[in-house]
Amino acid sequence: MGRPRLPGAAGIDPIAEEPPHSAAAAGDGGDAAGLACAISAEASAVLAVMRRSLRHPRATADDAAADHPLVSSLKALRRLVFSPSAAAAPAGAVLRPFLDAVRSEDAGAAVTSASLAALHEVMALMGPSLTGAALREVVDAVASCRFEAGAEAAAEEAVLMRMLQALLACLRAPAAPALGDQHVCTAVNTCFRVVHQAGAKGELLQRFSRHAMHELIRCVFARLPQIGSGDGPDGSVKPEVMSKFCFAINS
Repeated sequence: MGRPRLPGAAGIDPIAEEPPHSAAAAGDGGDAAGLACAISAEASAVLAVMRRSLRHPRATADDAAADHPLVSSLKALRRLVFSPSAAAAPAGAVLRPFLDAVRSEDAGAAVTSASLAALHEVMALMGPSLTGAALREVVDAVASCRFEAGAEAAAEEAVLMRMLQALLACLRAPAAPALGDQHVCTAVNTCFRVVHQAGAKGELLQRFSRHAMHELIRCVFARLPQIGSGDGPDGSVKPEVMSKFCFAINS
């Protein structure tokens, strides 16, 4: 199979006619442009949800979306990822607009769910460039996630599932050992809280939350030598940290 030779082109290798397409030829520029487009698309998806549902005390819904700080920060992110300084931008600066939306009391369940979904996707796109500091910000934001009471059951369950996905992504990231005991415990406690909440909700969330809890604990124990390095008096994991993990497993 392959491209047919042109008449009179005997002796010409059709493969040799093609310009080289090695990774070096594509260059990091292509990868950077693709990453910028993907991050911009995630920001745009969250913006679309925000424009429909953000609450603002001073104006109508359309005006509120136009000048709300959450909207402004996402628009600034879209400019940042296409700017020449994007390569030097810290991972936390890229994630922060999504984290602000997760923490915000103005964000309803739909905005929070969309922000958590975008956060998970952007973290996957950034991969090894995620730093310990960025992961700590994610854990803190997810642990303090708030949205309005009285949300529809499906919307609330979507938020809780997205929270679990973000926490799992943090513990699976290459920089996860840099989280430290406190943030690992925060991730485990948050996941454990969601497992308890799921008891009164749908079967899908119950199954997913239990699976997430098991995966989280598996990640923790797989990285115990790195996580505990230097934390205890002899470089071992602190006893109170181990007791929390064992309590979570036995529950």
